[in-house]
Amino acid sequence: MPDERAPEKPLGPLRATANVGKGLWVTLRHLWRKPITIQYPEERREPFQRFKGRHVLDRHEDGLEKCIGCELCAGACPADAILVIGAENTPEARYSPGERYAKVYEINYLRCIFCGLCVEACPTEALVMSHAYDLSSDSRDSLIFTKEMLLSDAPLQKRPSKQELAAGEEVGDFRILKEGLARARAELGSPQRPAPPGVVPPPDPSAPHPTGENISPR
Repeated sequence: MPDERAPEKPLGPLRATANVGKGLWVTLRHLWRKPITIQYPEERREPFQRFKGRHVLDRHEDGLEKCIGCELCAGACPADAILVIGAENTPEARYSPGERYAKVYEINYLRCIFCGLCVEACPTEALVMSHAYDLSSDSRDSLIFTKEMLLSDAPLQKRPSKQELAAGEEVGDFRILKEGLARARAELGSPQRPAPPGVVPPPDPSAPHPTGENISPR
């Protein structure tokens, strides 16, 4: 049997106007708001402080490269986007303070996922991530950045710390964590490790010593 539906009642002019206003409410409430559209590339939005953008290879104050060609960044990259080939420094040609330097350093931005693991793995803080985000191109070859394209001309200016802390001072969550661990250890006491087989464990000084009252005669 065909589906028989009751005929719809025609809406009055007031109900129809109310339905139209309800459907356009999302548009109407944005008429008096400030637009968030920017005219890119003439206008650029400032990224957040922890934004991970284009990589930069930093230098020392004397002009030597911080990268020592250890290839730890390439090993930590989950996308296999970094290629590092190290070489030995010579007295005639010295590029870094260590024994080795990066003869070849390439980052393939077709593979890079901007996770920042390469920056965390760098032992000399040679690799940093800038706020540059406009990396679009119409050529695959242009998205493979070489060492000459990544290496900075001068040492990067680091942000000064907001608060100067003395060496060894514990602040923040680390201090709270250590206080909690110390409190838990004091409540539980020192853990007793099992003695190896054949070795008699030393007596526990905190255990009660036997007296004549609690020694049963044989």
